[in-house]
Amino acid sequence: MTAEAFKRQLEALAADYRRDLPEKLAQIDSIWRDLMHGAAQPDRITELQRELHSLAGSAGTFGVAGVSEAAAKAESFLDPYCARRKIPGLAEQAKFTTLLDALRRTAS
Repeated sequence: MTAEAFKRQLEALAADYRRDLPEKLAQIDSIWRDLMHGAAQPDRITELQRELHSLAGSAGTFGVAGVSEAAAKAESFLDPYCARRKIPGLAEQAKFTTLLDALRRTAS
């Protein structure tokens, strides 16, 4: 494979990633809505953190650094809650929602 062909293939993968990004964000939003509306199962908060972790890593790989950084901030915010297997309280929920809003804005 030539360097030019390899470059085109990487660009196509990055374009596919950006096209699929809204679906990834929708999954994160869905988990968060579930948690805010009573699905306070300990596994769901861990699932949310795992989705954010995955997004933080993959976005950086595919050249969407701002999304990577925003997802990493949201992921880090959840660390103490995942450790205790609890969802954030109301004030913290508002802070986390702000982090998710920033993630969505960055991805737009």
